[in-house]
Amino acid sequence: MKPAACLLNVDNRISVGGVLIGDMIGASGRRHLWEERRGNVVDVVVIHHTSAAALKPARPFSRGLILKIFCDYGVSSHYLIGRRGGIDLLVPEGMKAWHAGGSIMPEPDNRQAVNEFSIGIELAATPASGFTASQYRSLSRLCADMERRHNKRFAYVGHDQIAGERAVALGLRKEKKADPGRLFDWSRFLGQLERDRLSTVG
Repeated sequence: MKPAACLLNVDNRISVGGVLIGDMIGASGRRHLWEERRGNVVDVVVIHHTSAAALKPARPFSRGLILKIFCDYGVSSHYLIGRRGGIDLLVPEGMKAWHAGGSIMPEPDNRQAVNEFSIGIELAATPASGFTASQYRSLSRLCADMERRHNKRFAYVGHDQIAGERAVALGLRKEKKADPGRLFDWSRFLGQLERDRLSTVG
């Protein structure tokens, strides 16, 4: 499934409660929710989950509400994958999205400030909802396509692996992150990714 352009900039015309996402971004004094990278080689994909459950419990997976939360908190990710597998491109891959915060790669890598060299992918989910078959399928195909286009294999980590207790203990952040959480099936994802890698060869 080809990602749909839904860039988090002042030109975004998605309306939430009668207010355009682009206008929300503009009101913050920014033109977009990303910045230039510092020349780092991009070789990591960080997997997250996100929802609008805290804002509107009856509509936790609303794309518009999730984007509003990004605007409210000044955060972003490169991609958002909805419950039915639809993929939105929110930030160009060549730019730095604000998805990892204070972070450090697992040993023996140990690089900090993971935003600088990673691509962030958000899955619409709550801690209790789990993930749909369509989401696993779209995530795997997206990652296989990115590897083909970048001509490399990425390292795959969860937000909890880079922004958890270790990051807090090192003083990189105040609170630990727990997503994508225990319901994310890493074996399922990585197995599907290996199959999709083979299907993209040639």
